[in-house]
Formats: sequence, C-alpha cells, structure tokens
Amino acid sequence: MVETLVDAAALTIAEHGLANTTTNHIAKKAGVSVGSLYQYFATKDAIVDALSERMRKELTQAVDAQVRALLDADLHTLTRGALTAVFDYFEMHKGLYLELARNWYDARTLRTVDSLERYMTEAFRLYLLRHHAEYRFENLPATLFIVFNSTVFTGMRYMSQPQSHVKREDVINGLTDMVTGYLMQTGAAPSTPARTRKNTKNIG
Repeated sequence: MVETLVDAAALTIAEHGLANTTTNHIAKKAGVSVGSLYQYFATKDAIVDALSERMRKELTQAVDAQVRALLDADLHTLTRGALTAVFDYFEMHKGLYLELARNWYDARTLRTVDSLERYMTEAFRLYLLRHHAEYRFENLPATLFIVFNSTVFTGMRYMSQPQSHVKREDVINGLTDMVTGYLMQTGAAPSTPARTRKNTKNIG
C-alpha cells in the first residue's frame, strides 16, 4: 500500500503540480479513501518526503552503476557516463519526478541534491585513487562544489522546461566538456602529457 500511495503521489504531482496536489487527489489516484491514506501517511508532506527519498535512492543507484563501470576510464568518459545516467533516469521517470525537478529549490529536492553531491564527491575521490598520477588538486572540495552545482543548475533548468529549444545531447556534450575542461585545468598533474590535456574532450 505504501508503494501504491507513493506512486499515486508521483502521478498526481505530475498532473496537478506540487503546490496544488492534495491528499484527496492522491487517495483518488490510488483508488483508496483518504482515511486509508492517513493510516500510512499523516500529511501530504510525509508522502512527498517518501517520494523524494525513493528518487534519491534510485538516482544514486543509477549513477553508481555507471560510475563504477567507468572507474578505469578517462575523465571525459566518466563524466559523460554519469551525466547520461542522470538524464536517462529523469527521462524514464518524466511523469513521476519532473515536477520535483521544476521545484529543485524545495527543501526535499535539495536534500536529494545534497545526497547526490556527497555521493559524487566520494565517487570522484575513488576515481582519483585509481588515477593518482594524473591529477593534483590544490582545493578539491571547492573544485567539486563548483563543478557539481554548476552542472545541477544547468541540468535542472533544462529538465524543468516542457519543450526545450536545446537538444539533450548538446546539453550533455556541453556539460561534459565544461566539467572535464575545468577539472583538467585545475587538477592535471604537471607530468600529465600535453596531448592528454588537449584531447581530453575528444575521448569517448
């Protein structure tokens, strides 16, 4: 029943918007009475919290599967793979989570973003352990903060538009080049061959 209600909440939010969704809407979509809904969730916010938590887990798992498969790849391939996983996830669940993406500044969505940022920070540290001879970051936390949040803002802006004039692949390619270029500029080890730095964006 919990999953049924969370699914119904996702569909209802996509249909009515986050602000206009009510527990009556959710109960009707789930095919249950409001009283039955309240046996599992005390408020609408509690249901939205459960939906946000599910999104956090699923999105992290999707990115994790891609990142772990690419830990030995070059930086460009890793970055593109992670971005593609995120875009694929939101497109597969467009009816469920797009409204949450539109409300990215909502506290619940920000918790999901914060969780993904922590995961990506640890994943990149793991990547650096595999490629320690190639990179030397003077201030890795600041670098990753800038890269992650710049990417999130651009991605959320793109995905929150019902019909964007920008193509998905152009956004992914542009973000990949931006992230890779900045990371190479700030962290490439002095011994890294110039050829590797110059051609990084063309790899993958």
